[in-house]
Amino acid sequence: MERKTFPKNEIMAIKEEIAKKTNTLLITYNLSTENEKQNFENNKSNKRNKESSERKKNDVSKKVIKIFGYLIYSHISLSTSPVTRILKLCIHPSSRRNGLGSMLLEYTIKKTGVPQKSRADLYVDTERLNAINLYHKVGFKIKDQVKDYYEIGRDAWLMELS
Repeated sequence: MERKTFPKNEIMAIKEEIAKKTNTLLITYNLSTENEKQNFENNKSNKRNKESSERKKNDVSKKVIKIFGYLIYSHISLSTSPVTRILKLCIHPSSRRNGLGSMLLEYTIKKTGVPQKSRADLYVDTERLNAINLYHKVGFKIKDQVKDYYEIGRDAWLMELS
């Protein structure tokens, strides 16, 4: 999912990131069984026959997890005040524009006590207008521009919610 969303140089080593004590991973997903998936596909195409349906009732189901997106954040204690840093927000392209990104961000903000107990910030590519609009919608404001943040010629906005 991340490879479809971000340039190669922005691919995160997720296992290493979530292993850090200060980092937290949130995932939005759907859990179903292989039988439910097959029944859905059969109902969808109207090619279901009674024999295969009876056989499926007796089968042991395999769990199927479909991940729609994830958010990784870090809770950092600075001398001035705690900061919740959004490290990565990734929503599968087929699941965008359904409110999942807003939901993950709002949950993180509420869980970490922003703005009552801390502030939140993130870096976003100045060219990612959809991401910038999402962050604005949730309440983030542009604080500063960071030149060459991603690579030479690719700047980032530092956005903050406090």
